[in-house]
Amino acid sequence: MIPLLLLAATLNRPIIPAHAGPNRIDPDVELLAHARADLGDLRLFDAKGREVPYLVIPPVSREPRWTEGRVLPVASTKTTSGFELDLGSAHTIDRIRVEGIAAPFLKRARLEGSGDRAHWTLLGDATLFDLPDEKLRDVEIAFAPGDYRYLRVTWDDRNSAVVSRAGTVSARLHDAETPPEPVRVPLTFRKMSSEPQKSLYHVTLPGAQLPVDAIEATVTNGEVFRKAYVFEPHLEGGRIIPQPLGSSTLKRAERFGGVAADMAVPVQHPSGVDLQLIVDDGNNPPLALTGIDAKLAPLPWIWFESADGSPVTARYGDAQLTAPQYDLEASRSTIARSTPPLARWEGTTHTSPNERVETTTIASFRGAAVDRNDFRYARAIPPAPVGVTRLALDADVLSRSREVADVRVVDAKNQQVPYIVEYTASPLTIAMKVPERTAEGRISVYAFDLPYDTLPPGSRIVFTTSAHVFQRQVAWRQASDERRGRDASNIDSATWSSSQPDLVPPPLIFGLPRAKRVELVIDEGDNAPLPVTSAVMEIPGVALRFYNPGTPLTLLYGSAHAAAPQYDLALLAPRVLGEPARDIALGATSTTPEETALDAKIFWVALALATLILLAILARLLRSRT
Repeated sequence: MIPLLLLAATLNRPIIPAHAGPNRIDPDVELLAHARADLGDLRLFDAKGREVPYLVIPPVSREPRWTEGRVLPVASTKTTSGFELDLGSAHTIDRIRVEGIAAPFLKRARLEGSGDRAHWTLLGDATLFDLPDEKLRDVEIAFAPGDYRYLRVTWDDRNSAVVSRAGTVSARLHDAETPPEPVRVPLTFRKMSSEPQKSLYHVTLPGAQLPVDAIEATVTNGEVFRKAYVFEPHLEGGRIIPQPLGSSTLKRAERFGGVAADMAVPVQHPSGVDLQLIVDDGNNPPLALTGIDAKLAPLPWIWFESADGSPVTARYGDAQLTAPQYDLEASRSTIARSTPPLARWEGTTHTSPNERVETTTIASFRGAAVDRNDFRYARAIPPAPVGVTRLALDADVLSRSREVADVRVVDAKNQQVPYIVEYTASPLTIAMKVPERTAEGRISVYAFDLPYDTLPPGSRIVFTTSAHVFQRQVAWRQASDERRGRDASNIDSATWSSSQPDLVPPPLIFGLPRAKRVELVIDEGDNAPLPVTSAVMEIPGVALRFYNPGTPLTLLYGSAHAAAPQYDLALLAPRVLGEPARDIALGATSTTPEETALDAKIFWVALALATLILLAILARLLRSRT
């Protein structure tokens, strides 16, 4: 039976109105991270505790409107050139678009605005570019909305050719239905261990159910052209598997003293807070990554009215509340077209005094007690703070357990700590030492001693070479075993080749058998031996996601009889996935007291049996002589 789980406490935040009367407040990340996706749990209260009606105005989807103008010449200097745009009359605008410049180009530009062509305001500095070969294009400059008739663009000609002419130049009109610029939220991230030639980053969102449209990377590299993928843990069939949210090619180019870049990966809206960003580095060093941002989808805004301009309290976080219904709904169409002044959030979130306390939490979930003697291996789990933890399983656990079915996490009282099995997007890798080559005529043989002969299904080994132009017939075989009278036997074969001297040769990949000793056999023909530069084992990555109580825990595995556990925690997986997980890894393997005790028992039992057998034989010999 699942205990009753009440939801998290409601939160309070002050809003400072712009003035008495109608106001607009835009949702920020703090609100989006803790309120319901539809903001139906939001309530506003004035200083006397009276509820303040409000309306959530959804983002507009109307196409923006642009207006063209007359392009006027500007006197050039030794380092600058440019033009002015006369719109004919003052308009409220927020963006300029310059088209018709011959590609490829990349130019730094300075943008100014004026109402009378005598007094100018700096609107911004930007880089415009159109690089067809790199598939990079951005010919717009955004700026804060304002009333301007004239716009002046000044090109920086110090590092690039002068722009001979600009074709169509237009400005975007700004009104109540103009979509705002996308909100970008800096994210925390850390680099994780990953397979060769790939970089894996664990990215944490500030809250679940955020309307994220893209994940954007910021780097200091000069040139970038790499495939990137974003995954999210997703519950399926009682287990967590990586679900792809999006992929793209990260592009960055430096030309003429400027930078053109598109470092965004468009994604489906994630449901949880943990993401994985995988970058295919190829033969390049990892990206010099300085930041990762989430670009949010267009957001709604909130209309409310302040009687006297005093602070208003926003309360949210109670997911059981239903969306309110106010008489303001009758004026929705009029309010949606209005442009009230912008109120602001103030201070930090604090817990409501009317907070409901959780009577039962994930931390109180425990499984049945187990007997440690039923498990051959026991290893201490590294300490971690209270909260959701993701424990990466190493090769020893994956090889000595029955596909994780006999794995248990227990506390000091031998009670099980429920977990959910999570398959990771990146495999577990083990670098193997390439052995000395043995020659058999024109055949090269490399004999590998695998650390385990019971590797899980899907395990493989990846070979690389420093050669660039070659073609070899390669066999992958299980080595002979004289003690067991077993000859060598082929497991697989392939043609390993490369014909592009300027490109990195493809790797050679074979599946790993359930064997202790294997051999890579290369038919060199009449060529010099092909250098094998690396060999990396890749084992499907598996982790355990559980709620860590903050007390000492032990990992048990290696039982021939334990069945796969079934925990009630799986029913609360959305909650577990809705909290950021702290990643931990097991320490080095060592012989455990349980293992030593078990081995000692086996030794003494075997010794006793052998003694009894010898005594029986001796007694029979004595009887036969008498």
